[in-house]
Amino acid sequence: MTEFRHTRPGRSRLPLLLLAPLLLLIALGSWAVASPVGGAPDENYHIASIWCGAGDRPGLCETAPDGAGKWVPWATIASQCYAFHPEITANCQREVLGSDPNHLVTTDHVNSTAHFYSPVYYSVMSVFASSDVAVSVIAVRLLNVVIFVAIITALYLLLPSRRRPLLVVPMAATLIPWGLFLVASVNPSGWAVLAGGTLWLAMLGFLESSGRRRIGLGVLAALITVMGAGARPDMAVYAVVALGAAVLIAARGPRGRRFWLSIAYPAALSLVCFLLYLTAQQATAWQNGAAPGSGGGTLHGRELLLRNLLDVPLLWFGSFGTWPLGWNDVVMPAVVWVGMMFVVGAVVFMGLASMGWRKAVLLAVAAAALIVLPVYLLQRNDMEVGALVHPRYLLPLVTMFVGFAMLPVGGKKPLALTRVQAYGIVAILSIANAVALYSNIKRYTLGNVTGLRLTAPGSWWWEAGVPHPLIVWLLGSATFIAALSLLAHELLTSQSALHAQLSRLAGLGGREDPSAQGSSPRGLANTQ
Repeated sequence: MTEFRHTRPGRSRLPLLLLAPLLLLIALGSWAVASPVGGAPDENYHIASIWCGAGDRPGLCETAPDGAGKWVPWATIASQCYAFHPEITANCQREVLGSDPNHLVTTDHVNSTAHFYSPVYYSVMSVFASSDVAVSVIAVRLLNVVIFVAIITALYLLLPSRRRPLLVVPMAATLIPWGLFLVASVNPSGWAVLAGGTLWLAMLGFLESSGRRRIGLGVLAALITVMGAGARPDMAVYAVVALGAAVLIAARGPRGRRFWLSIAYPAALSLVCFLLYLTAQQATAWQNGAAPGSGGGTLHGRELLLRNLLDVPLLWFGSFGTWPLGWNDVVMPAVVWVGMMFVVGAVVFMGLASMGWRKAVLLAVAAAALIVLPVYLLQRNDMEVGALVHPRYLLPLVTMFVGFAMLPVGGKKPLALTRVQAYGIVAILSIANAVALYSNIKRYTLGNVTGLRLTAPGSWWWEAGVPHPLIVWLLGSATFIAALSLLAHELLTSQSALHAQLSRLAGLGGREDPSAQGSSPRGLANTQ
């Protein structure tokens, strides 16, 4: 039997590879300051909920005397004066907030009162709440960026080289622009986006590995589960799908006592998902047809069902830019969403070149969830596509679907890209990111005016400590290109090494496929 060893980055390549996280931090940090306080969807709810995430605190969150709501700083709930009006810049905040933006006002649009979401996310972020709302919001956004990059980096280094494309490619292909926008925001959907692309791989790596690698991946899987399921109730459901997918893939290998003991871990994490799901009331309200605005449509019954089935793809692709950013008022140029759809379509169709029953089951489950879940919620609330269910709710599932499509099967070679294809994808993604970031900044500094300039005298920008908008855009665009280029180079190098070993084994008459072996000595096989 010929033994296959996973290729690891050589010492000469390691410094360049470790530069990628730093570049990604700068790229995502640019998105963190590309929109004002209140720029993300429902950010007034999320900011106020963060301020109340640790309970009552003088000057930050206090229970109203009559018990009907919370007292929070005015700036936490009144900053989105520009929402739904692309012609209004973020300069309107100066007039709306007035001379005392921290005076307390009553609101019941806060999680400690409404309980729409699990308290996990808001409790963690509440430590950054302060009397300076703008500084605190930037701090929360940057922390989310650091968490995202840290988990992605740790998972990349812990996964065997053959699994790394399943992490990098689906995330890169699906996160522009909505994914990047959410990751660098105060919206808890950013944690769900992270979990959608990482949880199934962390658990798969745990089931396939041994030793310290197995411990590290197990810790990551638990952390990602709590983050994802604790951020949104729908992600709690997706997390169970991800954990089940990992078990199904790993079951291709030897199923001895060690394997059956191991699957107790994903089963326990699934129970955690269920418990966190119960702490959020949003999903329950929607399932009972009690969502805000329910029952106000013109179509009902079968007519509504047919319309929703025909239009549900709008929700799958909306996160690629067909759906405006922010409060549906930051329209993306066609070059963004056309490029993203091209990349996703290319990756999926290349992945479908190999197929086995396990892979088919995973794709069928993910596809069914992408259809059934949104249509069911819309039907229950008597609404059409375009209301209630936002594309960002389905983005974690879309990323998982692309990852499942890329899975190699049995003895066949993994999905392989030529240098032209890989750097062509890098170019398309880089252009999409640069245009999306530019469009987002310009919407808040100048509104929907024509022309190439990003700013004008008196236009909105952060008061102090943040570089000029043009510098932010240039840094964000350049570092994103550099990070993707480094990752593409690393993946191509690993791919070449893997294929060289495959050819060597074929020349020796070996029947084993290195791409189908796990990182444990027992060599767990890949999916069928």
